[in-house]
Amino acid sequence: MPTVSCPSCGRPLEVDDAYRDWTVRCPHCATEFVPAEVAPAPLPRDRRDERDDRDGYEDDYDRPRRRRRREPDPERDERERHEAVRLAHGPGTWLEVCGWVGGLVLSGSALFWFMVAANQANGNGAGQVLFGLVSGFLVLPYTIVMVVGGRKLRALSSYGWAMTASIVGVASFALIFCVCGCSLVPVGFGIWGIVTLNNPVVQRALRRNYEPRNWDD
Repeated sequence: MPTVSCPSCGRPLEVDDAYRDWTVRCPHCATEFVPAEVAPAPLPRDRRDERDDRDGYEDDYDRPRRRRRREPDPERDERERHEAVRLAHGPGTWLEVCGWVGGLVLSGSALFWFMVAANQANGNGAGQVLFGLVSGFLVLPYTIVMVVGGRKLRALSSYGWAMTASIVGVASFALIFCVCGCSLVPVGFGIWGIVTLNNPVVQRALRRNYEPRNWDD
């Protein structure tokens, strides 16, 4: 059934086609009018269409998802930075120490296994030579990754280096055949580093260090 708008109150009224040329009375404001002489009422619209028109989007699927951003607060950011530095100082320091000590231990292990292989009277020192080669090849990369990664973690300047050093620390248990029980020491510090890097305060501090700075300020 077609609808028309009351010329006085503007409310939509349903009027049968047979009465469009008759004079009718609005039940809301008692105004009399001829339906054929007034404009038809607009079609009803649902709330989602009104919201889409207001926001300028045709469809909910076209609406971009906006992540709520925190208001800048220098005092809060400074407190978080100090907290992040405090959290990262311990694992960063011990990863660096493990890097220096681990390099010395690997060097000594390589020398030890080569000496054992040289003292084999029957010439069956292939296993000792292999352990010595593995220890010798790992001295430089192990030391660099652990030392640099530990310093980067302590300074909150590189997530990649810090995470790599932590993972290498955890993977140090694989060297147990070359350096015996000493390889288990960095495992705990590597786990400590991974847990620290997953802390939201530390992650926000790392992201702030990655943000480009405006040197014109």
